[in-house]
Amino acid sequence: MFDGYIARRLSAKLLMMTIGFVMLAELVIFIPSAALYRQNRLLERIEQAGILNQALTSVPDYEATEVLSGDFMRQTDIELLATKQDGMTSLLLGMPPNTVNYIEVDMRHPKRLPLFRDTFGDFFATGEDRLRVIANSPVEGQEKMELIIPRQAMRAELWEYSERIFLLSLAIAIITGAFIYFAMVMVIVRPLQQLLRGMQAFRENPQRRQNIGRSNHRKDELGELEREFYDLKQSLRSAFRQRERLAGLGLSVAKINHDLRNVLSTALLVSDRLTTHKDEKVVDMGEKLVRTVERGVGLTEEVLAYSRADTADPDVEPIRISFLLGEVAGDTMAQYPSLHFKNKVPSDLQIIADPDQTYRILHNLFRNAAQAMAGRPTSRIHVSSEETDEVVYIDIVDNGPGLPERAEKNLFLAFAASRGEAGSTGLGLSISKELAIAQNGDLTLVRTDSTGTHFRLCLPSINA
Repeated sequence: MFDGYIARRLSAKLLMMTIGFVMLAELVIFIPSAALYRQNRLLERIEQAGILNQALTSVPDYEATEVLSGDFMRQTDIELLATKQDGMTSLLLGMPPNTVNYIEVDMRHPKRLPLFRDTFGDFFATGEDRLRVIANSPVEGQEKMELIIPRQAMRAELWEYSERIFLLSLAIAIITGAFIYFAMVMVIVRPLQQLLRGMQAFRENPQRRQNIGRSNHRKDELGELEREFYDLKQSLRSAFRQRERLAGLGLSVAKINHDLRNVLSTALLVSDRLTTHKDEKVVDMGEKLVRTVERGVGLTEEVLAYSRADTADPDVEPIRISFLLGEVAGDTMAQYPSLHFKNKVPSDLQIIADPDQTYRILHNLFRNAAQAMAGRPTSRIHVSSEETDEVVYIDIVDNGPGLPERAEKNLFLAFAASRGEAGSTGLGLSISKELAIAQNGDLTLVRTDSTGTHFRLCLPSINA
């Protein structure tokens, strides 16, 4: 249960991490502090031994010194105190233990940062080992003092010190963790929970507006996240409303276009009859009417085709793209006989794509280029290719007048005519890009200026 609570709560994880890191930091600090504590405890014993040395040297009353010595040995755990003067060692206190292991500790020059090696040994000392401490004597004429201290006594003091440090560190860690916990709850966790509730409510009902607004004055990452989420909700709501309107409008337009296409087909039949009339004026008017009706029929068919553009999934297969380019060029040149087509794509180059959808993409590009170059004495379309390990790039370049600046900004948007022709819906490039993306490819505009327009079609290679 406790583990599950920690796994679900960011603040609980942070609390446990804070306690763990504080304890780890205290452990790192404890290592040199324990060594320094051991050295200080030895220096205190040396100082007390020096005072006792001065007292024993200056007071010759043996009974007084015996009482003083007994109290001293019980309070400091010093078993032996000896001095060395003129090469002679004098025993002032206690008797040397028999058959024990001595660990020499030279305290005549204490270190500012003592090594932990000796402290570590005292921590886990066993048996009857003794510390033989060598120190400077405060009595004039004496060369040094020697103290014998049971290692078990030092071990007990170090463990008692460790226990105090552990309890203090644990208290510091808990208090620090609690402060950070409550700070994180107020500063991070609660805003995140509020943001999470807003996301859940938005997922359940995107159209319902919550009280969470954009008026957030926080300048940190959470404030920016809340503002971005608010803007995202507004954008999505706008997109949902637009999609609903377009769905209703599309259904209405599809019905109207279906009926309108039937009406225009009948008008086209009547217009064809007018072109066979004997009167030349009537024939001329009939031809103009035929062209107008054909544009109307093409417009309705294009809108209907766009409404069905996302219904069929691509049925991909290996294609020799050069042959498909030739087929599309032949159909386009049948409508625009003055068009010159140059195919530089290798005949053995293959891609993985849907033949019908790729035909629609290329036919839209060729037809747009031919329409833009209509009336020019030399209208050309050059097609080349570039192959990588993953994709094949098909470059379609014409020598038309280029696209206007307004058309470049809305080039692949539906109902934004790319070249501004009368009767054009601007659906061709939008449909073409969607079809390319559906085949794991893309359609991009590389360049457009007064010398022509360059489109690049990207489709998966057969080696992908």
